[in-house]
Amino acid sequence: MLTAVERVLILRGADLLKDLGPRHLLRLAEVVREVEVEGGETLYVETDPADALYLVVEGRVRLAEHGRTMSEVGPGEAFGTWALVDDSERGHRAECAEDGIVLALPRSEFYEVASGDLALLQELLRVLSKRLRALAADRPPEQSRVEGEGIERPEAVVEAEAEADKAEPVAAATPGAALEAAALGLSAPAAPDNTPTAPAIADAEIVAPEPVVPVAPEPDEGGVPP
Repeated sequence: MLTAVERVLILRGADLLKDLGPRHLLRLAEVVREVEVEGGETLYVETDPADALYLVVEGRVRLAEHGRTMSEVGPGEAFGTWALVDDSERGHRAECAEDGIVLALPRSEFYEVASGDLALLQELLRVLSKRLRALAADRPPEQSRVEGEGIERPEAVVEAEAEADKAEPVAAATPGAALEAAALGLSAPAAPDNTPTAPAIADAEIVAPEPVVPVAPEPDEGGVPP
């Protein structure tokens, strides 16, 4: 069993997490899972959904695509990193080259922590923006910055608005679940509805009360009313 400090040092091996402070990494260290693996074991295949980031503690993991080895990762290195921001299929296979231990950080647990940690979200966005700038570096500056801006609406925005028109607003089950859904462009999960429903009241004719007639006092023996 790894100590919290050891887990923090290993978490720094992920690009998206390497610049986080110790306090933020300690919170993530509390939710990662240690997984013992054996040589030849497959952690996931190309068509599996991306749902967790992995970091190697001991051993080596081989990453392959279409039967061709792309790379190997060893102790202190991460793989499947983009599972934190993308829930599409993995697109590659991860196989253990030898016995060892890996840490798994599920995306849902990451967002539960991030929902209460603004600095963690800011760091995630900073790293993503650096990656996007690197992808656009080969294009002319005027195209990489303004292409399509103000000319056509992004497809994701159009789809999101169409879904919003069809669906009624729902409350998020937890802040982390709402944050994860927003990051992946999904609808927020509905919270369980425990509000009691008022019983139906059958329509009935409303009858007005009869007027009250005052009773006159009886006269006394002398014939004089009291």
